Amino acid sequence: MFSSRFMPCPDCGASLDLAERDEHTCLHERWLEYEIFRLRDEIAQLDSQLRRYLASPRGRFETWYAERRRDRRPPNGSPQQPPQEPPQEP
Repeated sequence: MFSSRFMPCPDCGASLDLAERDEHTCLHERWLEYEIFRLRDEIAQLDSQLRRYLASPRGRFETWYAERRRDRRPPNGSPQQPPQEPPQEP
């Protein structure tokens, strides 16, 4: 059987010499690319899942409600603050 002295890092997928495996530190960018690669099927399904959800009764309500909330924002774009209750006198 063929055996290699190089194996992929389980966290970032980098090819590592077995002798140097203990000293390896994953680079954040490499780890992120590997995570995206591992999740590629789920990422590909996201668009169709979102479309199905937005076509459902709950999704249509959420869309309507988000538009309604957006239309009620003041001109400066900040969300409306709830009215403050006056301080209670002792």
